[in-house]
Amino acid sequence: MVEHGVESSAVSEERTEPISQSEMDARIKSMRMHEPEFPLDDRMVPLDVLQLEEHHHRQNIRLLVRPLTKLHNTRSVSPDGSDNCQWLALRAEVASADQPEYKVLAVTQTSKDIKFSVRIPGESQHEFPRPPLWCELYYDPASDKVVFLNKSDVPISLLVASHTPLASPPAEATRVINPGLAKALKPGTWRIKVHDIAVLDFRILEKRPVTIYQPFPVQNEELSSGTPRSHQTGSSIKRSLTPDDDEKRVKRRTSDAVSDLDDGAVMFLRPGGDASDSLVFPLPNARDTREVTLSNGQPLLDASKGETVAVSGVCELDEYQLTKQEPIASTVLSAVYTANHSRVPEDIVTVKVLKTRVANPGDKPLVHERNVIRQADMWLRECQSQEDLQHRSIVKYYGGDARFLSLYMEHVDAQDLTAVPRWRDQVSDEFHGSRADAVRILRDIGEALSYLHGRDLVHNDIKPANILYSPDRGAVLCDFGLSTPAAKAPSGGGTPYYVPPEFIGRKLRGPASDVWALGVTMLYVMRKIPFPDGRARRRHARPLYWQIAGINNPNIPYRQYGNGQPAANQMRDWLVEMFEARDKLNSHDRLERVVKEMLTPNPQHRITMARVVQELNGGQIQSVG
Repeated sequence: MVEHGVESSAVSEERTEPISQSEMDARIKSMRMHEPEFPLDDRMVPLDVLQLEEHHHRQNIRLLVRPLTKLHNTRSVSPDGSDNCQWLALRAEVASADQPEYKVLAVTQTSKDIKFSVRIPGESQHEFPRPPLWCELYYDPASDKVVFLNKSDVPISLLVASHTPLASPPAEATRVINPGLAKALKPGTWRIKVHDIAVLDFRILEKRPVTIYQPFPVQNEELSSGTPRSHQTGSSIKRSLTPDDDEKRVKRRTSDAVSDLDDGAVMFLRPGGDASDSLVFPLPNARDTREVTLSNGQPLLDASKGETVAVSGVCELDEYQLTKQEPIASTVLSAVYTANHSRVPEDIVTVKVLKTRVANPGDKPLVHERNVIRQADMWLRECQSQEDLQHRSIVKYYGGDARFLSLYMEHVDAQDLTAVPRWRDQVSDEFHGSRADAVRILRDIGEALSYLHGRDLVHNDIKPANILYSPDRGAVLCDFGLSTPAAKAPSGGGTPYYVPPEFIGRKLRGPASDVWALGVTMLYVMRKIPFPDGRARRRHARPLYWQIAGINNPNIPYRQYGNGQPAANQMRDWLVEMFEARDKLNSHDRLERVVKEMLTPNPQHRITMARVVQELNGGQIQSVG
């Protein structure tokens, strides 16, 4: 069976989603595709000489797949049915009209697909038995490459199957991918062999380019030079840039009626719109503008403030425009900024883009491949964990786009609890808020976590940086990149200072871990301890930092972190400080008593988030002082 990596999701009634889940699900369920019956012929032409027309490229086809072995009692489709896999009958580029067409499976990447999975059952009733095949092809959002991951129990051989120079993949003709390992592949045609038996051919196609438009001012002299009225609007004009000054095209809104257009422009009405909300494209050479398309690169990261990324799609649900605005944060793993999204009525959204590491010649083996797979899986997990959540203290999720590993969320007009100078002193690392702020933060985030835990979900990364807060809006929980079902809590990931004591030795994570992490966060918010993450600075008087994975694995390097001691030792030193801070909390003060119970060492005796909410709502906590 060949299946597309479509994320599972429930139907949402939220009409502000950029990519409507209910509409997408309706389209998918309406299409059931079966493998056509056709003979397998060893004389079939190579995939790289099959002709793809322009309308095929507009569908954003990324892969052509052709089985080379009979698949008994198997359908080569997504198990749920999908409209992103279709059988195409293609002719060779040099074929004449009377020559046959060759049927191949064309795989389209939509906004929901991070990978394409191939599963072919083994064949034992045969002269040459063949083991099962399972591999996954992850799309690299920053290039045309596809990362091939072998999930079978046996090695897989990849052979160059291209017969045209331009399509030939570089480097060696045969690559052996051992179980669990991966390899980044450039566009070209490859053949999969298992135990010297040819099983499948696949061709990687180049991505469809994405256009970035840059705004530019309208010169006053242009408005008074007799330019036709359809060219004289000065609002929301966008242009795109390339090195070629002779390519001239402009995209802009116009308030003029259709009848006012001259012969030098083409108008496109928005769906359901009228002439006052249209886009006008003057014909080539109508104005000095330039255009750039990015086939390799990350448009949502490469675009500058004010530029608009025009995203095309397989269907209208995948198409939108995103205009980049103010940056919020940027790390090695992700970038966060505000933007205008054409499919969100509120217009302003918060965009989070997961970064994939660019492959460099000096990299160690598999660094790039592992990064692409890890970031793609994190994107999928974050999308799946947020799509159904509806709580006032959880940031609203609008949708995501697998093609860019991007997520689109409600823009909360508030800063996180680490923001300098709003909430944190840059020198002392102490929290700037009041007791009233502490009460509000614990109540809001406590209710959000109680809601999550009631749905058998764990956040796994509760910390000040993932809590947005303003006295007007209250506290809002964000960043669900490490969220998991309660039964599948991770053994790694997160931030060291908020990992619970039961993780040492037993590797326990779950709802009780979120309670502990919020308890540590509250020590900071109540000004009982400085900002925990500040201990990672080498200039700190008592530096502490460790890798979570090293807590239960002494073989992981540790000397370059914190004070140079093993991870478990540094974590124990940190826990001693937390227990000392806990012992100083006043049990007669309701707020401090609740936080003290959140920091109970034994997770079996630790207070639950549901109980925390009951305690906070059961009696009024004085918030003055």
